[in-house]
Amino acid sequence: MTGAPVNLVAGSVNPCKMCMPMGAATALCGVQNCMTILHGSQGCATYIRRHMATHFNEPVDIASSSLTEQGTVFGGEENLRRGLHNLMTLYHPDIIGIATTCLAETIGEDVAAMAEQFGRDNPGAGVTLVPISAPGYGGTQNEGFFRALRALTKQLAADTAPHGGVNVVTPQISPADTRWLKGFLEACGLTYTLLPDLSDNLDGVAAVRYDRLKHGGTPMDGIAAMAGAACTWEFSEFLDDEESPGFFLQERFGVPLVRLPLPVGLRAMDRWLEQIRAAGGTPADAVRSERGRYLDAMVDGHKYCAKARAAVFGEPDFVKAVVSLCCENGIVPSVVATGSACPALPAHVEAEAAACAENVFARPPVVLTGCDFADIEDACRRAEVNLMIGNSDGRRIAGALGIELIRCAFPIHDRVGGQRVRVLGFEGSLSLLDQAANAMLKRTEERFREEAYEAYFRGGENHVVSH
Repeated sequence: MTGAPVNLVAGSVNPCKMCMPMGAATALCGVQNCMTILHGSQGCATYIRRHMATHFNEPVDIASSSLTEQGTVFGGEENLRRGLHNLMTLYHPDIIGIATTCLAETIGEDVAAMAEQFGRDNPGAGVTLVPISAPGYGGTQNEGFFRALRALTKQLAADTAPHGGVNVVTPQISPADTRWLKGFLEACGLTYTLLPDLSDNLDGVAAVRYDRLKHGGTPMDGIAAMAGAACTWEFSEFLDDEESPGFFLQERFGVPLVRLPLPVGLRAMDRWLEQIRAAGGTPADAVRSERGRYLDAMVDGHKYCAKARAAVFGEPDFVKAVVSLCCENGIVPSVVATGSACPALPAHVEAEAAACAENVFARPPVVLTGCDFADIEDACRRAEVNLMIGNSDGRRIAGALGIELIRCAFPIHDRVGGQRVRVLGFEGSLSLLDQAANAMLKRTEERFREEAYEAYFRGGENHVVSH
């Protein structure tokens, strides 16, 4: 065989990502009275429902147009039309997000045109259809999530009188973090629209009767009013402009856009607090105490955290936020990894991570993008990491290496309570910091005799054993 080497990857390798339709479906769960239908084979909806239900511990309804061989060959518009009618009859939603899948995109289905035709054929339906292009091979769950938000904003935002509120656009965060974010904004005295709002629909209360349609989330009129806001805070630093809801609002309606890191750790929170004050908000007095407790925890845990050589993995915004928290606490992020094709990530983390490593004479960090878990495991072994921070898909590597995994972000399948994990704010950051310090303390307690024996008794000919 001649020519350039071919990079062949086994089909059974565990990817460090999930598909775009999953991200789109998750984002749509944060919209009031909204339902999702995937235009493609039924297996796509089944896979996504299972993945989400296991993490959030909630029933998740996602419809499918159930394309078969006939629809694949002759077109699936009839399947989609029947699926939309069934949704309207059974759920009575105000809005339906129509997300494509690999199959629909591969055969060239024009879902936007189909949605328009359905509207013309059913003028009194009373439902808004939002088409979303989300081929599974076109990106990861992160891109699908923001494509859904961009489609919602583009279709629903409308010219409206300025109202002085702020738009807050987030990547996928937990329902617990969403609740904290809402409470924090309200305590600061700000009027806001949060997109999406996952706080109730994916972490509900016990109810006697199951309601098929989720009534929590961002209301449609709230999305419409985003065009009149004073500014948009977009908690993502890696979005392309064409997938950014905030950039659309800036270009179409002149709403100023401020891109921020997720408020994790001291510096990111302080930066956001400056924006809050600039927008006319007043942080509550309790914030000063929370910040002080976080600083105290930094002091308490520094002697343990300094021993940590961590692998941080997941979606780009989560990874960047956790790397920043690690560095400000002396945790060396030895391996930084995302399954997303995110060429901007290294520029955001390499210098800070390298400086953190140099401070304690550790190896320079390795930053991986577009990687899978085989790549991550290899990097972890080479870097001799002793801690992992990310979702539960890293558990097999952690088990093989005999190290702790701090489970946060999506998905968490091997523990209950993934929907209640907090990382945002000073208190969420403190919780994550304590877990890291405790993981290292546990490692010391369990291994100090073995390590001392290896270092001083079997450490080689340069060691002298006294009698």
